[in-house]
Amino acid sequence: MRGRTARRFRLITIFAIAATLAVSSAWLNMVLKKSAADETTGIPREEPDYYLDNFRHFKLKLTGEPDYELTGKKMTHYPDNDSSLINFPVMESLDEQKRLQVTYSDWAYIEDENSKIHMHENVVVLRPPTAETEAFRMTTEYLLVLPNEDIMRTDREVIAYQGTATMTGIGMESNNATRELFLLSRAKVVYPPKSKR
Repeated sequence: MRGRTARRFRLITIFAIAATLAVSSAWLNMVLKKSAADETTGIPREEPDYYLDNFRHFKLKLTGEPDYELTGKKMTHYPDNDSSLINFPVMESLDEQKRLQVTYSDWAYIEDENSKIHMHENVVVLRPPTAETEAFRMTTEYLLVLPNEDIMRTDREVIAYQGTATMTGIGMESNNATRELFLLSRAKVVYPPKSKR
């Protein structure tokens, strides 16, 4: 009798664990699908009207000087909302002091007459060293670039390096004109100790 009760208890425990794992797996699958759907919200579902391979797009300032250049392996244009998808975009821009900034990612979605560039997956921002500043490199998985406002922002994790300093945080806003960068939460800055001479 005791053996039978012990077996029932073990079977009930195993079934309870299996049911919990099944429910947890289903919930996790639903969360991941929702997250993927949220990330592609706004991306058109209609048929594109044209493609461009190895394209280059320039934007000039009112003074006639270059503002930024956007290149990519392939651009797909969607007429329903005048938006575009770009494979392997590279954006090069200059600030008022002619300091270069290069931003690239695996793909991008452009909307609102090129005023919003959503860069996705393996996003990297590079600023070469100048006489006043050390080289800068930042990585994240998503970056919204607002070229008309010289602003970049993200709500994702950010890792940035300037010289030997490392900065990490969740969420970031950067003003490209002033070169100011704000980490919005969980900010951590590490400066290695100066080497003794």
